[in-house]
Amino acid sequence: MIILIYNAKLKVEIIFDTKADWIQFTPKHYEEIPHITIEMKEFDFHWHSLSCNDCKQFIDSLGSDSLNWIIGYDNNVYRLDLKNFGIGNYPRNQLTSTHLSEYNSGTRLTLRFSDIPIDKNKMIRLLKEAEKVEDYEKACKLRDLINE
Repeated sequence: MIILIYNAKLKVEIIFDTKADWIQFTPKHYEEIPHITIEMKEFDFHWHSLSCNDCKQFIDSLGSDSLNWIIGYDNNVYRLDLKNFGIGNYPRNQLTSTHLSEYNSGTRLTLRFSDIPIDKNKMIRLLKEAEKVEDYEKACKLRDLINE
């Protein structure tokens, strides 16, 4: 299975192939707080990002309010919520180095999904609901995403 993390606005994409024995992927889109975990054995994602512009842009966006990052896998597509990085309740967005031993280290990436859908019609419905309950911050985000 291919996992694609991308930002169309920045023209950036990161591809993980779970057929590689060093990638372990755990989707949890069915949980109360939907999220995924990608574990990369013997691969330092942060160090890699120093020489890979796409990965660097992704790491730089962690903790930002950007809703332009999307993840797709196994016919599922979700918007990522990168706003709260390293804080909040489990599961929290994290990029963690896993140092099991001197020879067996890696990276664990945990990413939460946004409650804002990809589908434009669903976003329009959410916009109307947000306006109705006077949640103007969410309404503005939805409006901006709809108009992109």
